Amino acid sequence: MTVPIQVAESSGMVIERLKRRYKSVFEYDERRQWLVVQVPLRVCPLGAHSDHQAGTVTGLTIDRSVWLVGQAHDRAEVTIFSEIFGQSCRVEFENIPDKTTGDWGNYARGAIHALRRAEAFVSRGFNAVVCGEMPVGGLSSSAAVTIAYLKALEQVNNLSLSRLETILLVRATENGYLGLHNGIMDQSVILSGRKNELTCINCASHEISNVAQERAVEPWEILVVYSGLTRQLTGTPFNQRVAECHEAARALLAAAGLPISEKPLLGEIDPKVFSDYEKKLPEVLGKRARHFFTEAARVRQGVELWASGDIAGFGALITQSGKSSIINFESGSPALISLYDILASLSGVYGSRFCGGGFQGCCFALIDPRKRDEIAEALHRAYVDKHPELQDSYSIHFCQSSDSVSVKVEA
Repeated sequence: MTVPIQVAESSGMVIERLKRRYKSVFEYDERRQWLVVQVPLRVCPLGAHSDHQAGTVTGLTIDRSVWLVGQAHDRAEVTIFSEIFGQSCRVEFENIPDKTTGDWGNYARGAIHALRRAEAFVSRGFNAVVCGEMPVGGLSSSAAVTIAYLKALEQVNNLSLSRLETILLVRATENGYLGLHNGIMDQSVILSGRKNELTCINCASHEISNVAQERAVEPWEILVVYSGLTRQLTGTPFNQRVAECHEAARALLAAAGLPISEKPLLGEIDPKVFSDYEKKLPEVLGKRARHFFTEAARVRQGVELWASGDIAGFGALITQSGKSSIINFESGSPALISLYDILASLSGVYGSRFCGGGFQGCCFALIDPRKRDEIAEALHRAYVDKHPELQDSYSIHFCQSSDSVSVKVEA
């Protein structure tokens, strides 16, 4: 039985491979330095589906990244070659078309569009190769590649963007250009991550903190399992779920006789209002609100458990969050739900849940690394038994926590 465990390349190997690819695609200029941008992917232990409702979320950056390697030039355009898609995309700063559904180039166009709308002066572009170290789906690869483009443009144009400015530019790309109604979680975690620390983001105030573990803990690492199925959030019910959360907030405020804003958010409502008026909500809206308010409680408890070093207790909350995502937020696909159920049942798994929007893509788990082999073998047997059609496309990745974004210029 061959278990599909994928081992990551070293950073040096990735960079050298992308330089070779660059030279095969673009005209290499020996006079210009290399631009190397590394943007880590992320998992969200607790706080899922809360960022768009001004909730508090948590995240961990992992040692798998989106990479951009290229050279600057003096033209007002970028040309990007994607290793994943085997295609090039050229974007002229003065001629940015509307998005094209399903086109990976939307993220480059959207990033430039957001910068120009923010009146950032960008006149120099670059040629670059981009790649991702993980399959697409749930690990924030869209936010990561957008950050890679923004950081590359910032570097070659001598801009100085604050973390908050970059966070809001990513949101402008996704909300304004792509039409995805998400919040600030992904980019906030990516831009704030610290190795072995939990990043906490208050999505209402944009306050970000990193929580270290105060004492020795049980060993842990991050397991990511790609289901074998990928779909972009813009092709799922994600936007519908967000709209239902807004409607739930509107219904709670109406039931309580409180003022209602144009776009009410669950995060702006006292939890007591929910407990007092939950039964007045229609079934679907009640589920969405129930997920939000129970998730908020899990976040508060989870941060305390993490800080105290109680990985088992923290993991149990992750599993509860995953169950609520299935039952109350009604996300998931048959393959993802199978992965969640299998992981939650295995010895050595502290906790598991979906990644990202949770409609396709990946699941992740906090695990005991001493049981890595047992977990991988048991997972493989059970998952292939349930989904034999995905045997050749799913994959297992053992990851570590990592630091944030890196931008380097080198000879």
